[in-house]
Amino acid sequence: MLLFLKRLRREILEKNRFGKYLLYAIGEICLVVIGILIALQINNWNTDRILKEDARKSYTNIKRQVLDDQQELMTVKEFNNKLSGAYEYALRISIGKDKDRIDSLALVAMGLSQYSDFHTSGDIYATLVNSGDLKLLKNEEITAMIQKLESTYIYINKLEEMHWELIMTEVSHELRGKINYTTHEILIPEKLYALEIQNIFYEMIGLTKMKDAIYSQALNEISLLVAQIDQELTEY
Repeated sequence: MLLFLKRLRREILEKNRFGKYLLYAIGEICLVVIGILIALQINNWNTDRILKEDARKSYTNIKRQVLDDQQELMTVKEFNNKLSGAYEYALRISIGKDKDRIDSLALVAMGLSQYSDFHTSGDIYATLVNSGDLKLLKNEEITAMIQKLESTYIYINKLEEMHWELIMTEVSHELRGKINYTTHEILIPEKLYALEIQNIFYEMIGLTKMKDAIYSQALNEISLLVAQIDQELTEY
């Protein structure tokens, strides 16, 4: 094609046909412009394709992380509920002064040192910001949902810190020297029916109920986020 145009231009110049040469020059310029526009369009298309693929990978990675969090939350929620149920059972024994079930009461009392502790798979939003991938996520509703979920995670961790502090400041003090944790021997039985222990069980029940509610909230937020991501991925 280029060889043909060069030959045509030479023939026009040799015959001194300026008008035809001008038309030829305009045509050549148009062809060059069209070629540039096509190249730019292809480049833009390729860039857009790469950006969409990167966005798809980011959404998929976010989905994987929150699903990992979902499994972890379900596990700690179940454990927390078992503790809560055990504390309610022990409180009934202690308030009722049921001496026949003192062994069960002591066993639950020893379990007061346990608590559910949620660990997220990672700080999703901060990772997106630091990696520069946040700009790939065009769906602002999803980014807002991620921020809300991570705020819920922070609240979960605060409640778990409260739980740990309660164990360290009250449980350890009240149970120290009352039960032999190695042999399960009850050294001071009457202390298990004292008001102090009952108050600890009551506080623990309230705290575990709060934790259960926030675990449920986080699980609900994850379900909504995953559904939104799945909807977004249908466009990629």
